[in-house]
Amino acid sequence: MKTFIFTSILLLCICLPVHSETLDIQVMADFVPQDGGNPENEATTFLLAAAAELGDEISLHFIPASRLREWQQLSKMNNVCLYNKLKTPEREAHAVFSQYPLMAFPSNKLVVFNKPTIPDAITLLQAIYYYDLTIGVIKGRSYSEEIDKFVRLNDEHFFILDGATNAPRLGQMLFQNKIDAVLEYQTVFSNRYKRAPGLSSIRYISLKPEKAALFGYIACSPTEVGKQAIALFDKALKTEKVRTLISERLMELFHEGENTQIVNAFNAAFEH
Repeated sequence: MKTFIFTSILLLCICLPVHSETLDIQVMADFVPQDGGNPENEATTFLLAAAAELGDEISLHFIPASRLREWQQLSKMNNVCLYNKLKTPEREAHAVFSQYPLMAFPSNKLVVFNKPTIPDAITLLQAIYYYDLTIGVIKGRSYSEEIDKFVRLNDEHFFILDGATNAPRLGQMLFQNKIDAVLEYQTVFSNRYKRAPGLSSIRYISLKPEKAALFGYIACSPTEVGKQAIALFDKALKTEKVRTLISERLMELFHEGENTQIVNAFNAAFEH
């Protein structure tokens, strides 16, 4: 009888659900969602959707920080995560990245004003040497591994502005002919300056070789807590619910033709 009771208690303990502790994550960003308001960009919406899918497995606390401070805190604290970040070898040496993307977007364009003779597609090498363009970029932002390296090696041809919140200033300088071009996504630039008087003279030049899409990932502290967070985020991102949400919204965000290419590339990233 005692053996039966002991066995029953043991089986009951095994069958009872185990409530693990909620993983507390500090999310560093150059803005935070307003309390009770809507997220201010699509990547934030997708991150919150992934967190909601995880339920009480994870808890996110948004902390305002500049792009420079984001990466500094990632190495100083054991439970920090960033999101919508391009993967580069330099970044992967200091952070653990999600396997699956949170966001997808087209390659950056070379945005020019009142320059009708530049071809529709050129290389950055042609832009700075053949067309003698001074190009505006934001310090601390990654445009792609190849573009970042090119900027570092040819920085005298670039106007490098510090501070992510100063990105709109580059467009203003472009309209004022203080710089010759800026690197930006076409959708972002066209929406930001849709009421600008000179928008009709803006052109979006493709940079060769052009990729089908770039991806924004979640990056966390290279610690056990960071690895746990990444495992949870990857679990949420590959669910049909979250993938469908992101895919459908990406289709709405970008221009016709471009959007199909981006969504196809996004979905293909989950096949590996």
